[in-house]
Amino acid sequence: MQIGEGQYKVKGVHLNLDELDYSSLGEFENLLDKLSDIEPLNSYITDYYQNRLLFMSEAFCRFCGYSKEEVDEMGEGFYRKIFPPEDLPVHIRIAGVLMDAFNSLSMEDKAHAAAIYHFPFYRKDGRKIVVYRRMAPLKYMEDGRLWLSISCLNYSSSNEIGGVFYTLRNKNKTFAYSLEKDQWIEQAPIVLSDKEKLAAIEIYRGTQDKHIADSLCVSKDTISYYKRQIMQKTHTKTIKEALDSLVTHYII
Repeated sequence: MQIGEGQYKVKGVHLNLDELDYSSLGEFENLLDKLSDIEPLNSYITDYYQNRLLFMSEAFCRFCGYSKEEVDEMGEGFYRKIFPPEDLPVHIRIAGVLMDAFNSLSMEDKAHAAAIYHFPFYRKDGRKIVVYRRMAPLKYMEDGRLWLSISCLNYSSSNEIGGVFYTLRNKNKTFAYSLEKDQWIEQAPIVLSDKEKLAAIEIYRGTQDKHIADSLCVSKDTISYYKRQIMQKTHTKTIKEALDSLVTHYII
């Protein structure tokens, strides 16, 4: 990728290009594609210095309907291309509050932070879909401000932009951002037993109950019990809703 002139655009902070070591990032793009060879992850790396996607997996490009070259050529304009115009102000707001949240964390918490939110976007063929983005900080600048994040997109059961959460996995804490109140609200923690968590991961992967039971050395009835416990602990009525909640809290 050609690295052009840019600026760190959050809150008007400007940096010279040579303050960031792009030469150290050469393996990231290759890693994304290798991961896609193992499992088709729609992953990409965002550069907050240039306000653009820096590296994209082949799976991500196929998911959006564009080639890497097209996304690279559009730069910051890629966002304006895929986001519904009416959603752009909300995207900017969400990006800002997440940036502020990550930048305000202690160095210990920065290493364990992750976020998720839902939004509609347009594929190249004009088809509108709704996805969720799971993202985590990848590199910070020397002064602690976010430089790069790594993200993955997948289909969402939502139908609108929102559902903004960030999690500190080292502290089992999750915070939801209220667009109406403009504040972060701490959520009640979800605590699963080790086997409930393993069962949830396999259910999310689509593994049949019989195979989950065999791998955990329990009966199929016990897997049914785990499902009831997971729904109870997530305050949901279906296992699909329960899994969505576990994804949001970065438990699976």
